[in-house]
Amino acid sequence: MGVEAASTSTSRPALEPTVKMLMKSIMLLLGFVSLFVRGANPSSKVILISRAVSAPMIDGRLNDACWKQAKPIPVIYPHGKSGKTPDPVPMTTWMTWDKHYLYLAYEVNDTNLVALGTGQKTGPPKNRRPQSLEYAPEKNLDLAEFFISFGSRQFFWEIHHNAANHLNTLWIEIPSLDQLAKIEKPAYQHVTFHRDRYLPDQGTRTLKQAVQLKKKANNQFSTLNESSDRDSGYSGELRLPWAGLLFDQSKKKGIPQIKDLRLSLLAVNLNGNKGRALYYSSGSGMPKLMYHFSSHKWPVYRFVD
Repeated sequence: MGVEAASTSTSRPALEPTVKMLMKSIMLLLGFVSLFVRGANPSSKVILISRAVSAPMIDGRLNDACWKQAKPIPVIYPHGKSGKTPDPVPMTTWMTWDKHYLYLAYEVNDTNLVALGTGQKTGPPKNRRPQSLEYAPEKNLDLAEFFISFGSRQFFWEIHHNAANHLNTLWIEIPSLDQLAKIEKPAYQHVTFHRDRYLPDQGTRTLKQAVQLKKKANNQFSTLNESSDRDSGYSGELRLPWAGLLFDQSKKKGIPQIKDLRLSLLAVNLNGNKGRALYYSSGSGMPKLMYHFSSHKWPVYRFVD
C-alpha cells in the first residue's frame, strides 16, 4: 500500500532509492536464510560411519584394520568451480570412531611437499603440539584441513595438519544469521578464530597425531621443503577425544551417546604448488565463499555400530 502510494507521489525520486535498499536487504536476508538454516540442503544424504573394529595405532601408516573397513571420502571438488576429477586424487580421507575418540585418517598425493610451522606450540600443558602455518601460497604451503560441526552454523572446529606433524585445532565463530544478512560479501575478517580454545584432552583421553611420508619413485621417502626433487605425498592420522570435540555441548548436558550422533565434516586439501592456493574439498557444489560460510553444504555423517 505504501509503495503503491509513493508511485503516484511527487516524492517518488526520493523514495525510490529507499525502496531499492529495502528490497536489496530483503533479498540478502532470504539468501542467508537459505544458506544457514538447518536442513536447507534437502538433497544431501546422511552417510553412515561404522564403529572401529579395533582402535588404530596412531603412527600415520594407515595399515590398521579399521581403515580397511572404513569408506573412503574423496577430496576432489575444486573450490568455487566445477571441473574434471583430478588424477591423482589430491586427498582421500577415512573416518571411524569408538566411545572415546573420533579417528581421522587421510592420504595426500603431492609432488612438492611444503610443511611450515609458526615456531609456537599450543594445547594442554602435558600435550603441547607445534602449530602449523595456515596460509602462505607464495611459499607453496600444503595443508590438510577438517571442518567439524555438531549442528551449529555459527560455532565449529577447524583443524589443520601438515606433513611435518604440525597441528592447529581452532574454535571458529562466524556472525549470527541476523548479522550476516547485513554483510554483502562475508570474508576472512568476518571469521573469529578463538585460538585460545584448542581442542582439549580429558584425563587419559588425549589427542594424538602422526604422519608418514610416502616413498618416491626411487624408493626413497619424500622430503619436506625441498623443491629440487619430486615427492609422492604423505599420510596422516588424528585421534580426537569426544570430550574435547564436544566441550561446548558437554558444559550443559554432558557428552551425548556417540552412537547415532550426527556431525557435518568437510575435508579439504590445500596444495600450494606453483605459488597458488589451490583448494579441493570433499563437498560438491561449494560456493566461492570461504568454507566457513557454506556449512549447510558440508557432508553429514551418522555413527553406527
